[in-house]
Amino acid sequence: MKKYIKFPNLCTVPPIRVSRDVRCAIMCTIGALPAETGGILLGPVGGMDITDFYFDGTASCSGGTYSPDYITLRRKMKEEWIPTGLDMKGFVHSHPGGFDRLSHGDMEYIGRLLAKNSDLSFFAAPIVLPESFRLSAFVVLAHEPTVQRRTTLKLF
Repeated sequence: MKKYIKFPNLCTVPPIRVSRDVRCAIMCTIGALPAETGGILLGPVGGMDITDFYFDGTASCSGGTYSPDYITLRRKMKEEWIPTGLDMKGFVHSHPGGFDRLSHGDMEYIGRLLAKNSDLSFFAAPIVLPESFRLSAFVVLAHEPTVQRRTTLKLF
């Protein structure tokens, strides 16, 4: 059974709790490639921690867009991740030219995912800036799916 996480203060934005191994894997894949590549962030069902990362190597990517391979990701979610106690916590992808925020298209996609996944109380959406080898943390709260909030990464 999924546990719902409540945020008592609407102005409080939780940090994205991510394992050091996941951060390293993100920067060694997405951070080392041209902009607009990405992957899915996973963690224990009912929790907020991000403990796993899957690089979406079969996604449709161009210099200006990252479109996840949702067919493969959906299959892996159903056949591999959910049965082992992992659930989606968000997506990470890169932006070109130091564009350090979620785009309109990113927000629309996140809004659709939050609408389809009522068990998600938040959506982690870090942005990698490969030119400066930097990771910026953003989160979208389910009760405010049109608002992106800058937050911090808390490594464990």
